[in-house]
Amino acid sequence: MRGTIATIAALACMSGTCLADPAHADIRSFNSAVEAGDFRGAVLAAAETWPEVDRASPDAADIAREFGWIAMLADEPSAALVYAKFLVEQGQGLPHPDTSPAVSRVLMEWAGLAAAASPNSRAKLVAALNARAATSGRDLISARAAQVLHVEAWRAGDWAQASLSAELAIRFIDELGAGQSPARFEMRRGMAAAAFMRAKTPEAYNATYDIVEELHDLIAVTPDGSIRDRLASEYFSAAAWGDAMYSALGSRQRATPDRRNTSGANRKAIGELLYPAPGDVSLPRCRISLARTFKQPGFPFNNRFKDFGGVVVYALNVEPGGTFSEPRLLVSAPHDGVAEAVQDVISTWRWRIDGGAQPPACRMPETHILTFEFALGR
Repeated sequence: MRGTIATIAALACMSGTCLADPAHADIRSFNSAVEAGDFRGAVLAAAETWPEVDRASPDAADIAREFGWIAMLADEPSAALVYAKFLVEQGQGLPHPDTSPAVSRVLMEWAGLAAAASPNSRAKLVAALNARAATSGRDLISARAAQVLHVEAWRAGDWAQASLSAELAIRFIDELGAGQSPARFEMRRGMAAAAFMRAKTPEAYNATYDIVEELHDLIAVTPDGSIRDRLASEYFSAAAWGDAMYSALGSRQRATPDRRNTSGANRKAIGELLYPAPGDVSLPRCRISLARTFKQPGFPFNNRFKDFGGVVVYALNVEPGGTFSEPRLLVSAPHDGVAEAVQDVISTWRWRIDGGAQPPACRMPETHILTFEFALGR
């Protein structure tokens, strides 16, 4: 079949191996599905196209890797394994050998992990990522695979592996030139959190709050849009994790400053950056806080995090008469059970105005960011 379009070349760049002249298969339906964000449709199109791809083509390996990459984005690891195994088992014997065998190995082990997570499949992906790290290059497959490994290692409680995989992800993200991407901040937070789970040190806590302050500054200069929204999500996650870590420091709190008290100094409040209060900007924002009369939730005990308090952050609409509406969960740390414990009492929350400024001498916000904490040792 003939007649490809140039889109596949751009798509191949996504995984780090751009196609020079993929003129040996009709993959227009694959391209169209990917452009539309229909990755599952693209997987079906790839399956129809793959038998007709000329294995002697200079692009055969690159096409296989791109098909495998899209299959992983579609959460179809069994489909990805078809292409990844072809690359690993036959790629070097092709008339035009695979030029990125380390990436192909990562793809195969990532698909294997996604198909059946286990200590063995995680170890195989670690080995593949370490081999990839020993080479030069830039590709999204390795960066994404390392991120997925971090999540799986965290879920398994393998803190050493969670830390290593986050470090590798940062390495691969840096190769892509994405030093201020939300994904990189996420992996930095993950590495600090994994370090804290191994040894509850002020250094890991401070590393987390360094991320909070960097994100605050970055949000302040980033235009509205999806990237800013993702940076904001990482900001709240890092701040919540930092506060949860502080609760677990125990006696070391006495020698460790609580940085939530200082991180906002000389910075516009995060609530005003993300949800500016309407009105005359020369007036201050009214200070909203949680009234003290509300139903108390039970403590969300989790044995893995038994030394931690808990932090949950919501964005809520501010309604007349002291009520809130439309609570949106922003983060629950150090585990999801914190939000689950709070969920049943949100309807009892009421707001009040703190400080001397009252409307109309201050701007009444329409959205309030509320942090609820189960504190230990504060």
